[in-house]
Amino acid sequence: MKKIFIFIFAISMIGVSSASSVEQYVNSVEKITANYAQDMRGFLRSLDPQLSRFSPEQQAKFCGITNQYVQDLYQAIERNRSSLTGQYATMTKQDVINQVAESKEMQMLKKYNIQCNFN
Repeated sequence: MKKIFIFIFAISMIGVSSASSVEQYVNSVEKITANYAQDMRGFLRSLDPQLSRFSPEQQAKFCGITNQYVQDLYQAIERNRSSLTGQYATMTKQDVINQVAESKEMQMLKKYNIQCNFN
């Protein structure tokens, strides 16, 4: 009987640990997204509203901010992969890049013909 209680306790602790990791992942993603939004807002505010093309420096800055976002998101997945389920558990870095590239924000900036190489 004692072994059964120990087993049940151990299983419940694994569940708590897993939930904790998922919560850590969610908190990480929220922090990463907030930092990205702040950096991107600052960058976009620095642009001339009449701008029709990014200068090489502006493109480098934009791509740097976006690349950091991709890196941070993927690191959060890697740190918590064992606790994630569904599509998040199997996401590759290329999947993260594709999600960012297909986001509404990136689609709005297509008119500027920005080409970022994510690594």
